[in-house]
Amino acid sequence: MSAIFATTAAASLDALRRYESSATPDEIFFADMLERIEAARARCVEPRRLARHARHGAPLRVLLLSYAGAGNTGADLRTIETIRQLSAVFATRRLDIELFARGNLFDHPVLAAVRKLQPLLPYAPDLLAQAMPSYDLVLNVEGSTYTSKFSDALAALLIGGAALAAAYGRPAFAYGIDSGAMTPALTRFAQQTADGVEILCRNEAAREALAALGIVAQAGADSAWTFAPRATARVRSLGGKVAALCPANPFWWPVTPRGTAAHEGSAAPHGMPPRYAGRYFHTWDGARALAYRGYIERFARIAAGLRADGFTPVLIAMEQLDRAACADIAAHVDFSMPCIARGEATLDDVAGAVGHAACVVTTRYHAAVLAVARGIPVYGLSMDERIDRLLLEAGLAGWHTACDDPHGAARALDALCGDASLTRHSHTFAERERVRFAAMGEALRAAVG
Repeated sequence: MSAIFATTAAASLDALRRYESSATPDEIFFADMLERIEAARARCVEPRRLARHARHGAPLRVLLLSYAGAGNTGADLRTIETIRQLSAVFATRRLDIELFARGNLFDHPVLAAVRKLQPLLPYAPDLLAQAMPSYDLVLNVEGSTYTSKFSDALAALLIGGAALAAAYGRPAFAYGIDSGAMTPALTRFAQQTADGVEILCRNEAAREALAALGIVAQAGADSAWTFAPRATARVRSLGGKVAALCPANPFWWPVTPRGTAAHEGSAAPHGMPPRYAGRYFHTWDGARALAYRGYIERFARIAAGLRADGFTPVLIAMEQLDRAACADIAAHVDFSMPCIARGEATLDDVAGAVGHAACVVTTRYHAAVLAVARGIPVYGLSMDERIDRLLLEAGLAGWHTACDDPHGAARALDALCGDASLTRHSHTFAERERVRFAAMGEALRAAVG
């Protein structure tokens, strides 16, 4: 077996090198994922009723495909609540959950306790293809899946991972996901790999967008609706009437591969390094730098306006990448603002600061979820369709605008400093979403019999 594994590992390393050295690595990645999916479809003859979870006494083995561990609070909240739901739904069975993570920041006990998939093969498509037959249920739990907004390679990994599981005859779900504009290459890949995957969307607009591409999906909900933020000591120290400001850099996405790697110390305008990871770099140019400057100034005006209205503005970096935006906003005001940044602060500190605020202004989707779930007035400065869809579905039209709207600051202040009696309406919507999430859990129970 060791000789066979050595041969497999060597072949995987060769595939990784071919991918990394290619002038078009995303195209190579799409092709490699699809090749492994089609190979699994061709060789798999085991019907689902003979899967190992059906054998009496065996633990139910579950793989979660995620963006957890990368310091993104929203991705971690979704993963945490999915793990909690699985533990409740399969409470009478032995459960063995494993997490395919994208980093090593696990500062919440639920994330710290779950097993992580070990990279026994160097190339992700090979690692997943080898691992899939040993699982009984596979869930893609990352919300931003069917979109090219952030990274085609990451989207292909998540979509393709669930498709690999389905190709091996395992129940496979895209769990509470969203959709957005996709490149032609990602669109084709999503269409080619949809068979056998149960796609549960977190809003009706996402389901309709996928249906227009011939991809069948069902209604569902985001899995973070059940998360209960804690009032940690750090949160309590902020005092009352906190305005949680949750910025990002909306203008440096997507990340794309470059044929020639830049120096690690290279920087774009505003001093922000364009490198994301490895050969992948943020998209950046003069026009984007100018748009970002306007966005920062709008957030600074919002902070000053809320402060004048009696709020205590607090900057929240929902993802580690958001620290630069928080620092830039702080530099544009003539007063000091606390900053609670993921990585320096824990997930509970970050989510708690949002969930116990008096109002929220956000470009981060899950800050809006945390606010609406607790009836907190929230205004969205949207970088794409996700926050718009959420607030429109919640009946909060007029509580969002585009992040590059030159009147965004005035509109946010008019909303938040005016009549913000939304508590009952928001609670009703949030309860509906929690009911939908519970129904998703029942779909999992039915899928594994």
